[in-house]
Amino acid sequence: MDDLNFFDLDMFSRGFPHQAFRGLRRDRPISWHALAPPHSDQGFWLATKHKDICEIARQSRIFISHAGSVLADAVQIPHPAWRMIRDGLCHLDAPKHAELRRLVVPQFGAEAVATLETTIRRRAVEVLDRAQARGRFDLVAEIATEFPVRVVYQDVLGFAESDLKTAAYWGDLFNRVHAVPNGDREFSHMMQASGVALERLYRYAVDAFRSRRDAPRDDVLSILAGIRHGNGEPISEQDFLSYFWSLAIGAYDTTAGTIAGGIAALAAHPEQQAKLYANPSLIESAVEEMLRWESPVIYFRRTAAADYELGGQAIKQGDRVVMCFASGNRDEEVFQAPDIFDIERHPNPHLAFGHGAHFCLGARLARLELRVLFEEIVARGLRFELAGPIARARSNFINRITRMPVAVESRDEVCTIAFE
Repeated sequence: MDDLNFFDLDMFSRGFPHQAFRGLRRDRPISWHALAPPHSDQGFWLATKHKDICEIARQSRIFISHAGSVLADAVQIPHPAWRMIRDGLCHLDAPKHAELRRLVVPQFGAEAVATLETTIRRRAVEVLDRAQARGRFDLVAEIATEFPVRVVYQDVLGFAESDLKTAAYWGDLFNRVHAVPNGDREFSHMMQASGVALERLYRYAVDAFRSRRDAPRDDVLSILAGIRHGNGEPISEQDFLSYFWSLAIGAYDTTAGTIAGGIAALAAHPEQQAKLYANPSLIESAVEEMLRWESPVIYFRRTAAADYELGGQAIKQGDRVVMCFASGNRDEEVFQAPDIFDIERHPNPHLAFGHGAHFCLGARLARLELRVLFEEIVARGLRFELAGPIARARSNFINRITRMPVAVESRDEVCTIAFE
């Protein structure tokens, strides 16, 4: 605990350091940590308990997002794409955040998402058919990434199939670059790669806005391009870019992480897997436990807009404050036996989608994707056996398996249920 270095990406690549965070929750639930060099004269408050994380998220006028949602401060760059990043939904505060979120909420509400189930199930069947035929494969590439990339980028947002690999690369790159501190062995390469990618992503977003305003299609980007404010004014290009950045960068990574992490958890807990296959009605609660267990987003950062006392600590205006969701999801005061993977866990108030005003806009869609995919896996009686070592991302921001060699077998007699 005393030696915890939040910027040791190799440590995170071995799995989230739950033992160290267990000690922090017990002894120093809100602790001060130095930033990575060359900014080690500065620091941040690390909130590790569920109740403190929820308090930060609820107090969105005190703990603001505009200075950055990761530990690196948002910096101005000489390119119009800078505004697209700075004004992404996850970086906006009240009242602008609430105004833009309210406009798009219907597109991700219960009714709209429910209409996608048939399409999502067709994608799940297609992806599983292809993977199952291979017998041995990298589960991350063939299922965990392939499935949400096709659902979100192609079916929901309307990207052309030829653009899917590029879009997935953008999402992965910009989520990884958040975690790489100056001085890390990957820093120079990541900065160079992200600069090139940002230019291309910005041009793609502008083209998407203009083409869909001129000739709308049957996709969410067309709906966003045609949205009008309450006064009848059409949405501006800049506001469209705000949506586009958040949707494109947050589109698949966390869902992919939960799929791979959930399958790995079932493989590591065969008694839970057997229980799930014997009783498919547990799929929804199993998905919630996978989200808690894996915690695909490790943290989000806020900045104090005023002095505030949090958990007995005096937070000063301008201080960085980190909500560590992965720690909050193992809080002993909230979850009974939090280090046990239990697909029947109830209640399960996990923080995998955040909390408060910035609660994940795509949570319903992600839950539907996960439920449908695992329904199809269970219906086929698929068993995934590890066929090699698991690799994880070098990131303190995204908790994601990046490679998972598996061999798959089907036991059709296990489950004959048909999902409508």
